[in-house]
This record gives sequence, structure tokens and C-alpha cells, in this order.
Amino acid sequence: MKKTLISILAIGLATLSLNAQDAPKLKKSVTWEKICSTPAPLPVLGQLVPVKSDLGRESMWSVGCETLDRDYSNFENYKVFVGQTGVGYGRLQSGWAKTEQEKGKYDFTWLDKHVDGLIEQGVHPWLCLCYGNPVYSNHGHDLDAKIFPDGEIMDAWLAYVKACVKRYKGKVTMYEVWNEPDNKRALDSWDLYANLFVRTAKVIRKTDPNAKIAALGSCSPDRKYIRQFLDETARLGGVGYIDYLTYHAYWQVPEYVVPAVKRLQEDLAKVAPKAQLLQGETGCPGQLEYGHAMSNIEWTEYSQAKWDLRNMMQHFGMGIPYSVFTMVDLNYGWMMQSFGLVRMQLDAKPVYLRPKFYAVQNMTSVFGPGMTACDDVTVECYCGKKLYCVGICKDGEKVGCALWFGDERPDSSLERTPASVSIKGVNFDKPVYVDMLSGKVYDLPMARIYGAGGNKSDAAMESEDTLNISGLPLWDSPVLIINRDAVNFKK
Repeated sequence: MKKTLISILAIGLATLSLNAQDAPKLKKSVTWEKICSTPAPLPVLGQLVPVKSDLGRESMWSVGCETLDRDYSNFENYKVFVGQTGVGYGRLQSGWAKTEQEKGKYDFTWLDKHVDGLIEQGVHPWLCLCYGNPVYSNHGHDLDAKIFPDGEIMDAWLAYVKACVKRYKGKVTMYEVWNEPDNKRALDSWDLYANLFVRTAKVIRKTDPNAKIAALGSCSPDRKYIRQFLDETARLGGVGYIDYLTYHAYWQVPEYVVPAVKRLQEDLAKVAPKAQLLQGETGCPGQLEYGHAMSNIEWTEYSQAKWDLRNMMQHFGMGIPYSVFTMVDLNYGWMMQSFGLVRMQLDAKPVYLRPKFYAVQNMTSVFGPGMTACDDVTVECYCGKKLYCVGICKDGEKVGCALWFGDERPDSSLERTPASVSIKGVNFDKPVYVDMLSGKVYDLPMARIYGAGGNKSDAAMESEDTLNISGLPLWDSPVLIINRDAVNFKK
């Protein structure tokens, strides 16, 4: 075990030498160039420095590498970009049907390349065990696959799970049991799923006691399914197996996720108080699509990047780990999906890095180890729009906040609205303005800091300090007002 972990860490450290020469040649991104050439009306100080993924670096961020079990993309064609995102984790799907094409014979070679490839990139793999196998039944081996009952197929499933967990012991950090069992065509499957989860979790825990176990991968806003699953799992004595309950947060307006998640936290706390929530899959299309989540909406690569930033920031504010869907565009055969950080061709080759890619880089650069949210930072805005605020702490000290206009779907405009704001609760020292979309860091020459009685040096008054800013350029994408030494940027 020790040798395995040491070798994994060594591979992770080796990825730090990764540079642009290792990546395939890409075309330019017109949308990214436009974003970079449309700066905020402030003096530019520099640019955020991206971080490379590192197995030894704590992270709340994950990226999706799903559907490789069905060959909707080619991992080798985009592997080099995964470590450049700076995320700590990568979600894979196990592909029982791809691994066991003849009863009792497993070939994990294809999955080895993906698990080991993520580790080479400094990314911890976590694995979603999902979907059936046509050599045993017609329950389906793709999205919307039906949950199977006990019998030969369940026995074969559990044997496969045991073989999979045994093979990746010490490499895979967490196993998620199934993907979206509560889709709209299976809202009556909660009892079947509870049975599947408990039986599967027992095999995982026995085979690898150190592995974390995630339940559900819920896609439905219907809390009834989740409550029924939790109650049935409790009846079966399986609540203790739930380390995480995963959900997929596809909401057109990102801010709407917060009250829904808080209600979900309440439901989970009643039945499984030791379990935590994890946002396991969500993202935004880069164009108008006619299928899958958030279809029939005129998304662009501008609104896509803003949406992902706002959703990530909301989850940072709630302290919930977050997985971005998805690393690349996926070819489903009947459609080419545009959720990817990397735009892809039909032949699964990369075209260019979307603005969403750089947005994720900016989030992992700033919100790494030691960065947490704090509730006692508030803002007053005199602009006639709904302004959201998430307080930011670094190593327990309040250092700033994130601000953006919310409550509406992000648009494609790059225009900003000048606003007068008062930020309360942070003892600012040399604050800067950070645009999380472009990664540009700006000076705030118009800023003025004062405390109660005007005496900033009085330590007793630090909690009452207020930063007043006039003409602050805000928009429907997060910007940070944060102490200069809390972010890593280069001139």
C-alpha cells in the first residue's frame, strides 16, 4: 500500500513539469480573445497565475471525464489538459458493459489508461459505478439504464464491483454508486436503488475500507425520491455507508440552487447526519442545444463561462465540493454536446480551449488550500440590481469577497455597470479587483477604507471596517474585492 501511494505521489509531482509544448496545437479562441481585449475600466496590475493539479494539494474542485465507457470521447486526446485545470479530482464512469463482454472475464485495460492517466496529471480519480450489462440483461448500459433487482444480474454486478474496487485499491479515492437513478422515467425506482446501493456499498467497504462511498447522483429536483431512498436505506441498515450524497445542479439561474441545496442538507441531516453533500456533475452548454440539460436556450461561450463561475462560487460559499461537467465536448452520435472546457471535433480531437477552461483555472488558482467562505461579510449596493456576495477567508482571516449580479440567467454581454458599494466585515489591506472570467487583476485607486470613528488602526474596531467604492465595475459574473497578498498574480 505504502509503495503504491508513494509511486502515485511521485507521478503527481512529475506532472509539475508539464508545459504548453506537451499539448497538441490548438486553434485560437475568438471568444477568449474578445474577453481578454475587453478589460474593466481600471488600472491593470497583472494576471492570475494558474496552478497545476497536484495529488498532494487539497482541493474542493473536480472535473468530469465521463462517458469514456461508451467512447463518446478519447481520453488520450485531452489528457494533457486535465492537469492544467488545477482541479484535485476527476470523475470517471466504470463501464461494466465495456469491461465484461464475456461472462466472468474482465478486461480493465481501457479503464487503467484513464485511472492512471488522471494520476499522471496530478488528479485523484473517483469512479461512478453505473449501468447494466447486455450480456446479463436488457436493463440498459447507458444513461437512463434501469435499476435491476436481486438475481443473476445483481450477483454478476457485485462480482464486477468487487473486481473493480480490488484493482484500483489505493488509486481511486471514491466510488459513486450509479448515475441519475431518479431520472424522470424512473421516479418509482427508489426502493430498487436503495437495495442496489446498500449491497454495492457493502462490497466496496469490505474490499477497500479506505475508499469513500457516494450515493445517488441525483438529477431530479423532486425531494420525494431522495427522502424515500434515505428512509429505505436506513431500514436496510445502510446509512453508515453514505460518505457523500451527490446531486447534479442544472439550474438555468445558478443562484436558485442555494435554497434547494439547503433543503437537501436538512433532509440528509435527519437520516444520515455524518454524510456530506457533493455537487457531482453540472455545467452549461456553450451554444443552443436541443437535448440534455438546459437545452432550448440561446447559450453562448460567454454566458456559459459566467454560469459556471457563478455556480462554482455559490458552492464555494456553501462549502460543498464541486465537479464541473465536463472536460470536453462529447459526441453522443445523435448530437455533439457543447458543455466542454475544451471544444472538440467530431473525431474527438481538440479545437481550442473555451473561456470556461480559463474560468476554471482562475477558480482553482484563487480558491485552493486555506480558502474558505465566511458568512459575516455583507455588501450594500446602490445600483438597482440584485448583488450577490460571498465572503472569503484565507487561513481563518477575512480577506475579501466575491460580488456579482444574479437572479437572472447570465447574458453574453461584456459590458459592466458602475456601482457604488459598501463592503462590511473585512479589514482590507491594499485591496485589488480580480475579474474571475479573464483572470486579470486590477488596482482600486478609488477605494477608501475606514473604521468606526475613522480609526483603522484601532484593533477593537476592525470588525466594523467598511470599504466604500464608487464607480465599481460589476456585471453578471463574479469579481473579487480581495487583499492583494491573498491572490497569486504576475505582472
